[in-house]
Amino acid sequence: MIASDENGLSPKQRSFAFALLNDIYSSQKGGYWIEEKETVKQHFYATYEYYNGLDFGEFSLSDAKGNKTDTNQFINMLLDYAAIHDISLSVKPLNELEPQEIARWEYRCLLDKRCVICGKSHADFAHVDSVGANGGNRQKINHLGLRSMSLCREHHQEQHKIGIQSFMNKYHLNGIKIDEKIALAHGLNMR
Repeated sequence: MIASDENGLSPKQRSFAFALLNDIYSSQKGGYWIEEKETVKQHFYATYEYYNGLDFGEFSLSDAKGNKTDTNQFINMLLDYAAIHDISLSVKPLNELEPQEIARWEYRCLLDKRCVICGKSHADFAHVDSVGANGGNRQKINHLGLRSMSLCREHHQEQHKIGIQSFMNKYHLNGIKIDEKIALAHGLNMR
């Protein structure tokens, strides 16, 4: 069971969660239960409650019942579903996520090869830490521990145009340190 906090959810969180539910409904990806918007909402509420040991009807996005922690985790579940089913998002997650949730989105995008800025699939692997400064040859260098991110062609070009630090500041990114899971997903050298 999740230890929920007593802090109420923010209007921004609530709005983002409903935008994600609408994107999932609009995509019509997921099965027979996608008939109506309310059915989609109830499906994900019940799924969240089940996997987090909550009683039926205990999770809510209402101002009176909802809390910040559960809502963040619910949003992450919806983002995971959207990523798995390649659902286009109507809002950019980086503009909507709580600061502590951005790193999770960055990591997810690296694993899924999805642009961390706009969510487009088939994104490029982009180094945050300069490879040239760490030994030069991208094929031979040990990538473990270096920071990276996943960017679509458009955002990757913007990153090169304005410079890495300006880009990171503009989008409030930190980059993710490459671990074995990311290295395997991208076929990167680990020794």
